[in-house]
Amino acid sequence: MASASSFEEREFKQLQRHPHYYLSGGDVQFLVENQLFRVHRYFFERESCVFRDQIHLPLTPRGSCDGDEEPVAIVLDVTAVAFEKLLGIFYNPKYSLFDWTVADWTIVLELTQQWEFNEVRNLAIRELDKLTEIPLIERIALYQRFKVDQDLLLPLYGKLCSRPEALNEEESEAIGMKTTVLIFRAREHLRAQASDSGMSPLPSGLDVSDVHHTLRKLLDTTPISPTDQAASSKKGKQPDRTGYGAPVKNSNGRTGEKFSSIPLFLSRSLRQAANRDTQRNVEKV
Repeated sequence: MASASSFEEREFKQLQRHPHYYLSGGDVQFLVENQLFRVHRYFFERESCVFRDQIHLPLTPRGSCDGDEEPVAIVLDVTAVAFEKLLGIFYNPKYSLFDWTVADWTIVLELTQQWEFNEVRNLAIRELDKLTEIPLIERIALYQRFKVDQDLLLPLYGKLCSRPEALNEEESEAIGMKTTVLIFRAREHLRAQASDSGMSPLPSGLDVSDVHHTLRKLLDTTPISPTDQAASSKKGKQPDRTGYGAPVKNSNGRTGEKFSSIPLFLSRSLRQAANRDTQRNVEKV
């Protein structure tokens, strides 16, 4: 049976210096999986309050970081590929130019959220915003996952409200129940009764400012922008700050709030979500 010390020696010998990010001028080391990274602590202390509070450069047993001996490495619980991607921002040979994919920027967002690299996070969001190939629903779900600012989500919600087709069940599951209800409420405020074909285009005379105006009321997070208010005034409309349409007569002759019904599949999804929450609570007990 191998001794504990021989096991540790064997494990240590399996460590490899990273081929690109083991820098001769680096002043801090990270151990990620079996890869040793030696980079500049400046970026970590400048960009991340997590590292700013915790990072330090331990001395070697001889009391010096000079010479051939290695300083003690800080162990990170992420993949080497993910850490490479983060370092690729600090050491980008093309400076501000990136040809990265959605998956690449998603990795960066995961690390920036974990370690609070706020400016790097903002960069990742700006770069994602430039990638036109991301489908609308996928983009909304991604931005929601990483709690992107509401001002970036609002135009995306507006596209869902403006298109003729309502959300289907798959799309609703992707963006979540809360957002689904928001979109249906906004569509109901903006539309007349849906056509026989199931399509419900925006009524003539409504534009993007009307869509954003309605979404802001329903989100109840920010005041109506001067642009939206001015657009409404030009059309002779008074902003409705109640969040509800005026009472109208329904098809059965009753008076009530405009379009208060929820599609059948949405009601079914609500029940399914409630059942899943109940099941989780039972399993916890």
